[in-house]
Amino acid sequence: MNFPAFIELPFEMERHGPAGMEWSDKYPESLVRYFLKNYTKKKDRVFDPFLGFGTTAFVAEEMERIPYGIEANRERFEWAAGQLDHWQNIKHGDAANSATFGFPKMDFCITSPPYMPCHHRWNPLFGGDPKYAGYDQYLKRLGLIFEKIAGLMKKNALVVVQADNLKGRRYTPLVRDIGHIVSNVLRPEAEIILRWINEKPDYPYTHCLVFKKK
Repeated sequence: MNFPAFIELPFEMERHGPAGMEWSDKYPESLVRYFLKNYTKKKDRVFDPFLGFGTTAFVAEEMERIPYGIEANRERFEWAAGQLDHWQNIKHGDAANSATFGFPKMDFCITSPPYMPCHHRWNPLFGGDPKYAGYDQYLKRLGLIFEKIAGLMKKNALVVVQADNLKGRRYTPLVRDIGHIVSNVLRPEAEIILRWINEKPDYPYTHCLVFKKK
């Protein structure tokens, strides 16, 4: 299977998040649509373990795929699941417990985990629990989550992870670190640089890491 080194897609939010809630971490529908069009077929099961506001699931239904997903934030979960035809496939909980939800084997996965700067202590994968503070704990948890995701995927199924390096007081090579962690349980296939058309001034491109179930 061939993957391009670079692609260009429009940066446009077709479906906004709910009023009064922060949704700046939502990725554009064009990203999901590109990968589903090129690497899945109708009736395929499409999984997003960090569902957020449901972008992956909404596009999957639009393209006649079957969405499955997990979202830890109850408000986001209820907002997304309440608008989906396949709402019963969307679960509220921790992605690290994905093996406990009774999901079938998946044909494809596309997701973007919560980001964490390397100098922060607040760990988004534990809701800020101080017992699990720090970047090392964050990466360790990501490793466990993707180990569970790998167990849900069919043989040779693709897993796409969208990620960005983080600038600020201290640079965080998050794309490299996520790639290293996920490569322990899934075979790396490609890194695609996605340049946004009509991008925000401070966000010209992103990275899509492609893995395959061994």
